[in-house]
Amino acid sequence: MAVLAAGQSRRYAPGDKLAAMFRGRRLGELACHTLAGVEFAHRWVIAARADHSCAQSWQADRFTIAVNPQASSGMGTSVALAARLALDAKADGLLIVLADMPLVPADHFRSLVARAAASGPAAIIASVAAGVRSPPAAFGRDRLANLAAIMGDVGARGLLAQAELVACTPELLIDIDDEKALARALQA
Repeated sequence: MAVLAAGQSRRYAPGDKLAAMFRGRRLGELACHTLAGVEFAHRWVIAARADHSCAQSWQADRFTIAVNPQASSGMGTSVALAARLALDAKADGLLIVLADMPLVPADHFRSLVARAAASGPAAIIASVAAGVRSPPAAFGRDRLANLAAIMGDVGARGLLAQAELVACTPELLIDIDDEKALARALQA
Protein backbone atom coordinates (compact mmCIF):
# COMPACT_ATOMS: atom_id res chain seq x y z
CA MET A 1 0.00 0.00 0.00
CA ALA A 2 1.33 3.42 -0.89
CA VAL A 3 0.22 6.91 0.07
CA LEU A 4 1.28 9.49 -2.52
CA ALA A 5 2.51 12.60 -0.73
CA ALA A 6 5.15 13.99 -3.11
CA GLY A 7 2.99 16.62 -4.84
CA GLN A 8 4.30 20.12 -5.31
CA SER A 9 1.17 21.93 -3.97
CA ARG A 10 1.24 24.23 -6.99
CA ARG A 11 -2.43 25.21 -6.60
CA TYR A 12 -2.18 25.72 -2.85
CA ALA A 13 -0.97 29.30 -2.38
CA PRO A 14 0.25 29.40 1.25
CA GLY A 15 2.78 26.59 0.73
CA ASP A 16 2.71 22.85 1.37
CA LYS A 17 -0.94 21.84 1.59
CA LEU A 18 -0.07 18.63 3.43
CA ALA A 19 1.27 20.76 6.32
CA ALA A 20 -2.04 22.66 6.62
CA MET A 21 -4.02 21.91 9.77
CA PHE A 22 -7.19 19.89 9.27
CA ARG A 23 -9.33 18.71 12.18
CA GLY A 24 -6.47 18.89 14.66
CA ARG A 25 -3.78 17.21 12.53
CA ARG A 26 -1.76 18.04 9.46
CA LEU A 27 -3.69 17.25 6.31
CA GLY A 28 -0.92 14.93 5.12
CA GLU A 29 -1.13 12.80 8.26
CA LEU A 30 -4.79 11.85 8.08
CA ALA A 31 -4.83 9.18 5.35
CA CYS A 32 -1.91 7.37 6.96
CA HIS A 33 -3.52 7.66 10.37
CA THR A 34 -6.73 6.10 9.02
CA LEU A 35 -4.76 3.37 7.24
CA ALA A 36 -2.83 2.54 10.43
CA GLY A 37 -5.85 0.48 11.46
CA VAL A 38 -5.93 -1.53 8.22
CA GLU A 39 -3.61 -4.52 7.82
CA PHE A 40 -1.04 -4.41 5.02
CA ALA A 41 2.20 -6.31 4.56
CA HIS A 42 3.95 -3.17 3.30
CA ARG A 43 3.27 0.52 3.92
CA TRP A 44 5.00 3.29 2.01
CA VAL A 45 4.61 7.04 1.84
CA ILE A 46 6.00 8.40 -1.41
CA ALA A 47 7.35 11.85 -0.52
CA ALA A 48 9.48 14.48 -2.19
CA ARG A 49 11.79 14.57 0.83
CA ALA A 50 12.41 12.49 3.93
CA ASP A 51 12.23 15.44 6.30
CA HIS A 52 8.63 16.41 5.46
CA SER A 53 6.73 17.96 8.37
CA CYS A 54 4.48 14.86 8.45
CA ALA A 55 7.38 12.37 8.49
CA GLN A 56 7.33 11.66 12.21
CA SER A 57 3.59 10.97 12.14
CA TRP A 58 3.92 8.73 9.08
CA GLN A 59 6.60 6.69 10.80
CA ALA A 60 4.53 6.48 13.99
CA ASP A 61 1.74 4.96 11.86
CA ARG A 62 4.23 2.32 10.61
CA PHE A 63 4.92 3.76 7.16
CA THR A 64 8.30 3.70 5.45
CA ILE A 65 9.11 6.94 3.67
CA ALA A 66 10.29 6.43 0.09
CA VAL A 67 11.74 9.59 -1.43
CA ASN A 68 10.79 10.27 -5.02
CA PRO A 69 13.70 12.24 -6.54
CA GLN A 70 11.55 12.91 -9.63
CA ALA A 71 8.54 14.28 -7.73
CA SER A 72 8.59 17.57 -9.63
CA SER A 73 7.92 15.63 -12.87
CA GLY A 74 4.42 14.68 -11.76
CA MET A 75 2.28 12.13 -9.94
CA GLY A 76 3.12 9.41 -12.44
CA THR A 77 6.64 9.19 -11.07
CA SER A 78 5.24 8.55 -7.58
CA VAL A 79 2.87 5.88 -8.90
CA ALA A 80 5.80 4.25 -10.71
CA LEU A 81 7.99 4.32 -7.60
CA ALA A 82 5.21 2.77 -5.51
CA ALA A 83 4.75 0.02 -8.11
CA ARG A 84 8.50 -0.71 -8.21
CA LEU A 85 8.52 -0.98 -4.41
CA ALA A 86 5.58 -3.41 -4.57
CA LEU A 87 7.28 -5.45 -7.29
CA ASP A 88 10.51 -5.61 -5.27
CA ALA A 89 8.52 -6.71 -2.22
CA LYS A 90 6.76 -9.39 -4.31
CA ALA A 91 3.43 -7.94 -3.19
CA ASP A 92 0.16 -9.46 -4.38
CA GLY A 93 -1.07 -6.02 -5.33
CA LEU A 94 -0.99 -2.33 -4.51
CA LEU A 95 -3.48 0.08 -3.00
CA ILE A 96 -2.73 3.64 -4.09
CA VAL A 97 -4.00 6.42 -1.83
CA LEU A 98 -3.60 10.19 -2.17
CA ALA A 99 -2.43 12.01 0.94
CA ASP A 100 -4.65 14.99 0.10
CA MET A 101 -7.85 12.92 0.42
CA PRO A 102 -8.25 13.03 4.22
CA LEU A 103 -11.85 11.86 4.61
CA VAL A 104 -11.76 8.40 3.01
CA PRO A 105 -12.86 5.94 5.71
CA ALA A 106 -11.02 2.74 6.61
CA ASP A 107 -14.00 0.65 5.49
CA HIS A 108 -13.69 2.02 1.96
CA PHE A 109 -10.00 1.07 1.85
CA ARG A 110 -10.91 -2.41 3.08
CA SER A 111 -13.61 -2.72 0.40
CA LEU A 112 -11.14 -1.81 -2.36
CA VAL A 113 -8.60 -4.35 -1.12
CA ALA A 114 -11.23 -7.09 -0.71
CA ARG A 115 -12.58 -6.51 -4.22
CA ALA A 116 -9.04 -6.59 -5.65
CA ALA A 117 -8.27 -9.84 -3.84
CA ALA A 118 -11.50 -11.39 -5.15
CA SER A 119 -10.75 -10.18 -8.71
CA GLY A 120 -7.27 -11.71 -8.75
CA PRO A 121 -3.89 -10.64 -10.12
CA ALA A 122 -5.29 -8.62 -13.04
CA ALA A 123 -7.52 -6.49 -10.78
CA ILE A 124 -8.05 -2.80 -11.29
CA ILE A 125 -10.44 -1.44 -8.68
CA ALA A 126 -11.25 2.27 -8.40
CA SER A 127 -13.39 4.43 -6.19
CA VAL A 128 -16.45 6.09 -7.70
CA ALA A 129 -18.67 8.90 -6.45
CA ALA A 130 -21.37 10.62 -8.47
CA GLY A 131 -20.18 8.78 -11.59
CA VAL A 132 -16.57 9.99 -11.30
CA ARG A 133 -13.76 7.40 -11.03
CA SER A 134 -10.90 8.32 -8.75
CA PRO A 135 -8.32 7.13 -6.28
CA PRO A 136 -7.98 5.44 -3.96
CA ALA A 137 -7.53 2.49 -6.25
CA ALA A 138 -6.25 -1.07 -5.93
CA PHE A 139 -4.25 -2.99 -8.51
CA GLY A 140 -3.45 -6.68 -8.72
CA ARG A 141 0.07 -8.04 -9.13
CA ASP A 142 -0.24 -8.36 -12.92
CA ARG A 143 -0.82 -4.58 -13.19
CA LEU A 144 2.29 -3.53 -11.26
CA ALA A 145 4.62 -3.53 -14.29
CA ASN A 146 2.19 -1.20 -16.12
CA LEU A 147 2.13 1.12 -13.11
CA ALA A 148 5.93 1.04 -12.83
CA ALA A 149 6.18 2.43 -16.37
CA ILE A 150 3.95 5.47 -15.76
CA MET A 151 5.55 8.89 -16.09
CA GLY A 152 4.44 12.52 -16.01
CA ASP A 153 1.42 13.98 -14.29
CA VAL A 154 -1.25 11.59 -15.55
CA GLY A 155 -0.83 8.96 -12.85
CA ALA A 156 -2.92 5.81 -13.32
CA ARG A 157 -5.87 7.60 -14.98
CA GLY A 158 -5.68 5.42 -18.11
CA LEU A 159 -5.93 2.21 -16.09
CA LEU A 160 -8.81 3.57 -14.01
CA ALA A 161 -10.94 3.74 -17.17
CA GLN A 162 -10.91 -0.10 -17.13
CA ALA A 163 -11.59 -0.45 -13.40
CA GLU A 164 -14.26 -2.24 -11.47
CA LEU A 165 -15.85 0.32 -9.20
CA VAL A 166 -16.47 0.59 -5.47
CA ALA A 167 -18.87 3.36 -4.54
CA CYS A 168 -18.14 5.95 -1.89
CA THR A 169 -19.98 9.06 -0.73
CA PRO A 170 -18.81 12.09 -2.78
CA GLU A 171 -18.07 14.16 0.34
CA LEU A 172 -15.64 11.48 1.53
CA LEU A 173 -13.68 11.39 -1.73
CA ILE A 174 -12.86 15.09 -1.68
CA ASP A 175 -9.38 15.84 -3.02
CA ILE A 176 -7.86 18.96 -1.48
CA ASP A 177 -5.89 20.81 -4.13
CA ASP A 178 -6.45 24.41 -3.07
CA GLU A 179 -7.65 26.60 -0.20
CA LYS A 180 -11.30 26.48 -1.35
CA ALA A 181 -11.31 22.69 -1.31
CA LEU A 182 -9.78 22.75 2.17
CA ALA A 183 -12.53 25.10 3.39
CA ARG A 184 -15.22 22.83 1.87
CA ALA A 185 -13.66 19.73 3.46
CA LEU A 186 -13.56 21.40 6.85
CA GLN A 187 -17.33 21.84 6.59
CA ALA A 188 -17.99 18.23 5.50
